[in-house]
Amino acid sequence: MKRILAAVFLSAMALQAGAQDWRDALNISENDYLGTARSVGMGNAMTAVGGDLGSLTFNPAGSAVASYSQFTITPGLSISTVTAQGTLSDGFQDKIRTRNNRMGMPNFGAMMVYDTRNKRGLKRISFGIVGNVTRDYTNKLRATGTNGSSSVAGSLASQADGYDPSVLDGSFYGSNIPSWETMVGWQSGIIEQLDGNYVGLTESLLDNGKIVLTDKIGQYYGLDRKGSKYDLLMNFGMDFNDKFYFGANLGITSLNYRNDETRSEEALAGIDYGNDFKSLRIRSSYRDDGSGLYAKIGFIARPVTGLRIGAAIQTPTLITVHETYQLDGSSLAYGEQMSKSSPVDEWSYNVIAPWRANVGIAYTIGQFGLVSADYEYTDFRSMRLRAAYDDDYYYDFGGSNEDIKDLCGPVHAIRLGAEIKPDPALALRVGYNLTTGAQQNWIDDDGRIGSLSQDERKDQLRSAVSFGIGYSSPRSFFVDAAVRFQYLPSEYFTPYWYYYNEGGQSYVDNSVVTPEVGAQSALCNALLTLGWRF
Repeated sequence: MKRILAAVFLSAMALQAGAQDWRDALNISENDYLGTARSVGMGNAMTAVGGDLGSLTFNPAGSAVASYSQFTITPGLSISTVTAQGTLSDGFQDKIRTRNNRMGMPNFGAMMVYDTRNKRGLKRISFGIVGNVTRDYTNKLRATGTNGSSSVAGSLASQADGYDPSVLDGSFYGSNIPSWETMVGWQSGIIEQLDGNYVGLTESLLDNGKIVLTDKIGQYYGLDRKGSKYDLLMNFGMDFNDKFYFGANLGITSLNYRNDETRSEEALAGIDYGNDFKSLRIRSSYRDDGSGLYAKIGFIARPVTGLRIGAAIQTPTLITVHETYQLDGSSLAYGEQMSKSSPVDEWSYNVIAPWRANVGIAYTIGQFGLVSADYEYTDFRSMRLRAAYDDDYYYDFGGSNEDIKDLCGPVHAIRLGAEIKPDPALALRVGYNLTTGAQQNWIDDDGRIGSLSQDERKDQLRSAVSFGIGYSSPRSFFVDAAVRFQYLPSEYFTPYWYYYNEGGQSYVDNSVVTPEVGAQSALCNALLTLGWRF
């Protein structure tokens, strides 16, 4: 299972500036659309429907369908539920369910429609400014348990092998240094040197020179993700004879992503570790803030009464990301509290998110309702990482971009929706989404590329079901509510690895079995749209 993207998380980030890889590009490029309560309630199957401000994310021609101007605002609540537990025999055995709530604004916008008063030809022109959330990162997990064979402290000690203590005490920006977390572990007292060997606070050095875990310890792992990706659309649309609608968007993407990871260990009651060990903790955090630009064009056609066909294509999005990264370490042993924080590392890079294409079909059943279906295609092989400045001075992303081409592939998304009107003022809605995963292949320890199995690809599927209700007053006011339940792929996290040094290089020591945490996540989004037509 560790071959799957969702199953890969290198918590030992060892990672200073320039460590972005294909996972970072995918995390920034993937979309998980929200919007208005009407569009979400219908499963976002809006490419051929139009008329709603949430639909403009999928097809800019949707603004030309409406014969009226409108304004909407949509507050929303995201509720993340994660169940986590260790998957191996030793470590994080407790089954922990964690909930996290977050308020947001999935949609806001205004659209102005100008009637040309032409009886034929160009009948209406529309202009709009709309903001829609295209990714909600809300996610939090907790895992606890006991371990009698490995530890975070031991992992850090193994990373220090081959380095002189003067290097570990030196500058975080020095040359030929180990990972930052190794240096934080040393300078915060999590690891020490005994008889020339690096040993963790939870370990003992035996007379034969072997290093072993002193006794069982309590372990804790926490991961907090938060933030969102927002698209601000400047829209233009045209209606020709109420039969053909054309539209264009200039999209401005803004990114706000936060990731905090905590690993801690503590002494168990009644155990003497020989060094008065009480606890240790290492925390890593990074922040991504970015902005990007893209264009999108689309059309909706009505060949016969009741039937609508729509399609749209979006250019690649150039997103400039500013990232900050910091590590904190602390320990309590030998009756002394020690702590150390790394510098705040900052750098910038560019992500070229892939182009997208979507088509849709909708059929209106008189005044009773409508059904719709969408298909969206995104080729993640076209993602690219680029240095924000001179490639020769900053990081060369050639290897990461090769990984993108080797490991990623096209993603297919199907969106279905229906709206029923038992009364002209009342609408009931339902929707369903199914999205495939972006990872197609994997790389083994020897650098060979292999294809994921069918079961492994199925493990990446994302599905969502949504329900909604709407009310339109006889005047201008309307209100819609929706709830979406999304089931995310299982994830598998390895909180730490052991390493060995060979020829001055550190390699993962696969002979040491370290814990793995499996997590199953579900995300519920509740939205309420308040709107006015004029």
